Amino acid sequence: MQKIKIIAALTFPILVLGLWVIFLTVKSMTLPEVTVRITGYDPRDLLSGHYIAYTIDWAKTDCGQFENKICPEKEFKNYAVRAFWGRQFRFYIPEQYAKQLDDMFRNGRGNHVFEVVYKYRSGVKPLAKDLLIDGKPWQEVIKNNKEEK
Repeated sequence: MQKIKIIAALTFPILVLGLWVIFLTVKSMTLPEVTVRITGYDPRDLLSGHYIAYTIDWAKTDCGQFENKICPEKEFKNYAVRAFWGRQFRFYIPEQYAKQLDDMFRNGRGNHVFEVVYKYRSGVKPLAKDLLIDGKPWQEVIKNNKEEK
């Protein structure tokens, strides 16, 4: 009986994690993509890891890509993280690219357009998929910047 309890205790977390991964994969594959413009930028937080903290710039976002042709500001706000200065969204990035992205944003302010691609449908929590810089994936932009230097 003791062996069964140990096996169950070890198997249950793995099973739950596997089901969660399957759920997120199916969700990611079935939801339509929308692209929103972002403002605000903070790639580092010593306590929470490395991420870009941003707000969505609804004034510069194409609302025609959403189901009702209306920007779902309130729905997105429900899923934003509370921060000291208001609600924000986060896009996690690998630590080694935080400095480059920070420099690009600070030195190129106004020269670059930053956007986040979401998997989204009304009534479902938005799932951040990719960060775009001037319409290109951030990894491609970072790679091209390295090659130019």
